[in-house]
Amino acid sequence: MSRTRTAIAAEFARRAKQFHPNKEPMTIELWGLFTWETISKYVKTGDIVPYPGYTKENKTIWCKPSQSFYDEHVKPLMKEDLKHLEAMAGW
Repeated sequence: MSRTRTAIAAEFARRAKQFHPNKEPMTIELWGLFTWETISKYVKTGDIVPYPGYTKENKTIWCKPSQSFYDEHVKPLMKEDLKHLEAMAGW
């Protein structure tokens, strides 16, 4: 079962705020860890970019949002508090 775009964006925002609070978001090196099943359709559209060396064969991959995915879906969530982001991401 695939997570929704909103839940994926919330997870990216949560990780940015929790683990990289003082970093410019698009300079984060380890943005998110997701199963291939969860993000495959977004990789195919270019919304999510796997880190070099990670493919569907890895099953779980490190990835980052594309600039447009960040601008449209993640950035608006960056103003939310961690508890709300956790709930949105399904924690």
